[in-house]
Amino acid sequence: MEYVEKATKDIRDNWFGDHVAEIQGEEGLQVIYWGKPGTNMYRTKFVLAGYNVFISGDIGEAVYNLTCPATLENIKGFNLGYFTEKLTAFCEERWNFDEEKAKRELDEYWKEYDINETREDGQEVYDRIISAIDESSSMEGYHFWLSDVYHSSSLDSDTLEDLWNFGKRLPRRLIGYWLGLQMAIEQLEKSKPAAEAVTL
Repeated sequence: MEYVEKATKDIRDNWFGDHVAEIQGEEGLQVIYWGKPGTNMYRTKFVLAGYNVFISGDIGEAVYNLTCPATLENIKGFNLGYFTEKLTAFCEERWNFDEEKAKRELDEYWKEYDINETREDGQEVYDRIISAIDESSSMEGYHFWLSDVYHSSSLDSDTLEDLWNFGKRLPRRLIGYWLGLQMAIEQLEKSKPAAEAVTL
């Protein structure tokens, strides 16, 4: 199972398994309260205003600026990739750094391009990049150490560009924001016909 699929299943089951959605307001300015009754664990508030989605609560804060009005109907069709592209502010770094993923990607790249055979100092550069990965706990740190390797070795700019995003991993919180909003919208849509039937 891929990282996003595993994270989605875990978040659905363990973060939001017993959550209930409540909505207030009208299209153009709506607030969705998403939480498990009786607890604040993973409780989240989604504010849909104009073309923006503001998120706050137990799992942090974020702002998304959409290219269409922030309505339930529009948002329910967004996949994770599209929604994440609209992120304009986040309480943490935009990407997590995954050391194991970076090493795996480096190994695959080094073998695919046969760099140890095509460069005289291929193994030395590889070892220095592994050291850069080991020193890093964030994408920013990885970029710093990788740039150091670039400036002090035969690593060329094309290879640097190829290596730049190794280890890049979407934070679980961002998956949670998207999934929580999708689950809340789905729940609200299911309860909508019952609410309409009562008012008839």
